[in-house]
Amino acid sequence: MLSSRSQRQSLHLRIDPSPYNAQILISPESHSPSSSTSARASTMTAETTPTSESPGFILCSALCLYDFSSSDPDHLPFHKNEILEIVKQEDSGWWAATRIIGGAVGWIPQAFVVPLSDEMADRLRNVQVDLRCYEYEAEHLYNSLRVPTTNTEYYAPSNYRTGRKINRKLSLQTGLRSASESNSGYNVYSKPYAPPSPSTPMPQPPRIPSKATLKEEPHEHTSPKQSRRRPLRVDDNDTLHRLSTLIETQDIRELEKIALTENTDTKRTPLPNGKSNDWSRRVVHLQQPQTPSYLKAAYQDQLQMEGGKVQIGTLEALVEKLSLDTSARDSVNSVNKLSEDMPYINAFLMTFRTFTTAGTLFEMLVDRYRMDHPKDLTEAEFEDWKLRCLLPTQRRVLTVFAMWLEDHRLLEEDTDIAKRLTDFLNLIVAPPLATTAKLLIQTIERLTFATPQEMMTPGSRRARKGKHKNDLLRVDATDLAEQLCLYEYQMYVKITPQECLAYMKDKNGKAVANMNTFCSTYDRMVAWVKASILGHESLGKRADIVDYWIKVADKSRQLNNFITMTSITTALLSSTVDRLHLTWAHVGRKSVFESLRKNLDPSNGFASLRSPLQSIEAPCIPFIPMFLTELAHLCAQYSDDGRYICFYQRQRWYETISTMLRFQQKPYTYPLSDSIRSFIETQLKESSGRDQHWFWTRSQELQQLELAHADIRKGLEAAGF
Repeated sequence: MLSSRSQRQSLHLRIDPSPYNAQILISPESHSPSSSTSARASTMTAETTPTSESPGFILCSALCLYDFSSSDPDHLPFHKNEILEIVKQEDSGWWAATRIIGGAVGWIPQAFVVPLSDEMADRLRNVQVDLRCYEYEAEHLYNSLRVPTTNTEYYAPSNYRTGRKINRKLSLQTGLRSASESNSGYNVYSKPYAPPSPSTPMPQPPRIPSKATLKEEPHEHTSPKQSRRRPLRVDDNDTLHRLSTLIETQDIRELEKIALTENTDTKRTPLPNGKSNDWSRRVVHLQQPQTPSYLKAAYQDQLQMEGGKVQIGTLEALVEKLSLDTSARDSVNSVNKLSEDMPYINAFLMTFRTFTTAGTLFEMLVDRYRMDHPKDLTEAEFEDWKLRCLLPTQRRVLTVFAMWLEDHRLLEEDTDIAKRLTDFLNLIVAPPLATTAKLLIQTIERLTFATPQEMMTPGSRRARKGKHKNDLLRVDATDLAEQLCLYEYQMYVKITPQECLAYMKDKNGKAVANMNTFCSTYDRMVAWVKASILGHESLGKRADIVDYWIKVADKSRQLNNFITMTSITTALLSSTVDRLHLTWAHVGRKSVFESLRKNLDPSNGFASLRSPLQSIEAPCIPFIPMFLTELAHLCAQYSDDGRYICFYQRQRWYETISTMLRFQQKPYTYPLSDSIRSFIETQLKESSGRDQHWFWTRSQELQQLELAHADIRKGLEAAGF
């Protein structure tokens, strides 16, 4: 391993904090004899210096033996059983690593991982994620043995692994846009620069080791060398029968106890001829039980997984994963498996219209419900297939239909599917799924004839009353901020996930009407703030209005109305207002305004506006433009390739849209003030009629007046007044 590493080129690493500049590229390995033939994924930013050569900066792959979490932004947290790509190794024990797809580069502790050969890394990627450490330890034990060829060895069948290995180069390239397509102005290979090594103390693995490395404490009569974990040696039929029973029942815990128990019997077993031989016992190499072929997914070779998540796949493979549940033997296992698959199901149902139609998906789900059994099954295998494959799959299909109805607007977005779904459900009359089908029919009827509910619930506090007479300064700033919350939320709640997806491709038309209304309100709010300041000749009046808007923006931030807060701050930062230096000299809330303007810092993807959303449980209106920008970047960064759908891109879309719209079910409960609402609507309408030429011309006039006043003041001061 050390010799092969020395032949690789050195890495200069730079960790770029900006998520929007990152481009994920595929760089082929060097063609030297020591390099692997598989493709590696590398990350590159637009600011890096392009080079003309292809650097082999992937040193090796590493298997994570423990969970690692850290609050340091330069560290890379990971979970046990993940496979990372090592790109740099420090003598201090810190290694720089990244994930194959969509991962940032960060530092990890060497003691928490174990390096892998290319062959072993490819093998483990095709093993179920939570079994990778077991598989690695089993292979490690087997390779450490020196068993004479004359002895009998018991192994699980060589085809025990589920799924055929997918070509890494093909599967990664089908899911990602090449550098020449996304950044034609840059070379596809970059030479990042290394940051200083981490100064934090080196963490140590947990005292209680993981199952993959668990060892028994040595007995008193054994030496440290003998206390090493050894392969289990079986010399009686009872133990063999017990092992067979445990493998059939998939009792992993008991298998681990047997496999990891120290062999303290160092006496040699006599052979029938009176001689003794250390290898007269049969060696049992424990592996995971083989999944019967009739329970395996039919399209598993068309699906690429990484870290337990789907990266790319064909439509048939994605729909099969959507409905397949061969691990559910009872209700408890079924619920647990559904909980694990929930993010995938929700991401699929939200984004499937970007790669297929509702009619096609409906037909494929019905076909999955009515699927035929594999050929040449015995009667026992057929019954096992019905219990462990057919029934769980049918139950999962009905669950997907229920989620489509309740959570993903089937009746609103796909009205023609409702009648076909009802006809299909009426045909399900045999137990145990007849009751579920009947409940789904009742859900369709309930949602079809449901009466829309009022969006806002009156609050207990009465709104302040007062005659503002269209004078902004006579309206209480708190009342205005609360009414703006109600006004903005009324438009925010109408935005649908499909509008967010459609807005990436076409920003006009009926399909994105609600999104356009919301975004145009942001622009009209900016115009209102600027017009209210520029519309006054009096210097003191302009300064008072600037102070007033700062107070409204600060109150909006306290009410979690980030869209109003940013629109007011944007208006005050505009050149037409910012150039009025004498006006700003008379503003009293400058310190509050400085804290507001920091929220518009675009570094780290508007982190100051994004991070509070993770802990807010109260009503909130997030800053929508930053999410629309993120969706656009994801659209440009990844692409499909023929039959292969980049589902990683859809998963990221789902996560972004879910964060953006998750506050739609939490309305503001302030009482509505008709007079203030009317005032808001009137001012927004009047301000939107002014073009940019008016704002710029008016700002120039006021700036000249301020300069003239400044000259007069200087003259008076010089004259002794």
